[in-house]
Amino acid sequence: MQTNHSIQILPDFIANQIAAGEVVQRPESIVKELVENAIDAGADTVSVVARDAGKQLIHIVDNGKGMSREDLLLSIRRHATSKIRSAEDLQKIQSLGFRGEALASIASVANLEIRTRRPGDEHGWRLTATPQREAIVEACSMDPGTQVFVRNLFFNVPARRKFLRSNLTEFRHIADTMLKFALCRHQLRFVFFEDDALMYDLKPAAPQARIGDVLGAQFAEALLPIEEEPGPVRVHGFTGQPGQAKKTRAHQFFFLNGRSIISRQLNHAVMTAYEHLLEKGQFPPFVLYLELDPERVDVNVHPQKHEVKFEDDRLAYNAVQRAVVSALRRHNLAPEAQFSQHVADTPFEKISFGEPGKARQTALVNRLTGEVLEGGGGSSAGGTAAAGRMADQRERSAPITQRELSAYEALFGTDSNSARSEPEVIDSAAPRSRQDEVSAKFTWQLHKKYILQQTADGLSIVDQQAAHRRILFDRAMRAIQGEMAYSQELLFPVRLSLDVADRSLLKELEPDLVRLGFVMEAAEDESFEIRAIPFDVRSGGEESALRELLDAFREIRQLGDRDERRALAASYAAKAAIRSGERMSVEAMKALLEDLSASESPHFSPDGRPIAIELSLEELDRRFGKT
Repeated sequence: MQTNHSIQILPDFIANQIAAGEVVQRPESIVKELVENAIDAGADTVSVVARDAGKQLIHIVDNGKGMSREDLLLSIRRHATSKIRSAEDLQKIQSLGFRGEALASIASVANLEIRTRRPGDEHGWRLTATPQREAIVEACSMDPGTQVFVRNLFFNVPARRKFLRSNLTEFRHIADTMLKFALCRHQLRFVFFEDDALMYDLKPAAPQARIGDVLGAQFAEALLPIEEEPGPVRVHGFTGQPGQAKKTRAHQFFFLNGRSIISRQLNHAVMTAYEHLLEKGQFPPFVLYLELDPERVDVNVHPQKHEVKFEDDRLAYNAVQRAVVSALRRHNLAPEAQFSQHVADTPFEKISFGEPGKARQTALVNRLTGEVLEGGGGSSAGGTAAAGRMADQRERSAPITQRELSAYEALFGTDSNSARSEPEVIDSAAPRSRQDEVSAKFTWQLHKKYILQQTADGLSIVDQQAAHRRILFDRAMRAIQGEMAYSQELLFPVRLSLDVADRSLLKELEPDLVRLGFVMEAAEDESFEIRAIPFDVRSGGEESALRELLDAFREIRQLGDRDERRALAASYAAKAAIRSGERMSVEAMKALLEDLSASESPHFSPDGRPIAIELSLEELDRRFGKT
């Protein structure tokens, strides 16, 4: 008999599995939820054990307030929480966990066991839950606090389990999350095990000391302290000196009211504070703690609670920017200029100008285009802008000085007469050897970024960095696939200290790194000794090259590159390649172009950017109106 009802209420176990799709994405998600529960329970010591990267077992132990038998039974039901009582509570969330879906979701995709005891109770209670079965509760003997065991994750959802990554990758995600907890809650003790190996036992410490414990003492000591300033948004913590900047966003952390968050807007605020102090593509490290009235921020806008929404975006943006600028100024790293507050994500900025001793005028200027939108004296503002443009034009059109000419001669090994002489015309019908000879003669570097070479029918412009990246990428892929790589043994081994996440990543990549030419040995203090490096890595940059390689690989992986060997080769090429702004000799440029011509993909870099531009004589003639 056909029914008229096509809509039905889902069974609880299916609804729980759907909820688990948001809450439990991988073992790291479970660790995050359970550690948050432990902190909310008032624990000052939290221990985490992950076996088989959390796939076989996740064991969390805390010394918090525990639960009664009745609360224990309620804890695994959906929408059950001790942290929300009314709708008004959602407007001022102060706990880390609050949705009441974590334990119910975990119980639907794994075997769950919870042991708990309150300090005043004679004994504790033990709950065991298996998907689609009634939970069992019985008395047990244990110390006050709570222990949670999650076994055989996704055993009843094989489609979810097969999409988990390798153990090293999954453990690295857990280690990253534990690192954030350790930095955010420095007043707590964290004990972390990988299988039976103790990764660390962090005692309560001051913020900077905790940073040194997990990221390295040398790194922490170089950070600049940020002093808390009064205001609606209180910002304190540490930011890096310009010399600590990296090519990736590694070691950048924001914590809001004791919660790790991700915010592009706040990242932009920090970067504007470093304007003119860093080159393009460099990112400073920082560990920033923000405190704000919970009623002025919404932490419930992301399924994993990574992102937040501020009631006043401008307020948070300006507080972070002002705090970082103040820290840089105290150490004479930022110019002494009046700090200008501007609306977040807008290019408009208020400036003042005028002669000393006279009334100063103001104008609103587009920082990207230089356009003056309004001002208290428009003619003066316009005159100032016009004067700046004229001065800039005079600088660009100034004649070449003798000093610049001497530098040209030193670079290309020629005298001023030959540098200004008429170029030799190449006959396209000339023998190839003759063309090569003349092309090599007319090869030079432009602004230490591009290689220009006269060709048989025009001009070739090569991006030196993109070309070198292509060459190194091809070489790295051949090495990873089995072709022998050449190493240079170090006279004195270089010691490399890494945090837990980087050590895990290094172990994961070690076989392929060895094929690339890195030779390393583990030391007793959890550090590594670099004993040999690939020939492409410059002497003196062994440690930074390997660190940047790990950072670049992590960033490429986060972008979704599933071919990890290709990602590793691309990361290696990006970090070992010559940079824009580095001077090259004529011999080095010739060698680079020869290696590029031997590549199977000489036209594009590994990230898809063009390597060379060809300008024919016909195109040049057309541009000069000679056609």
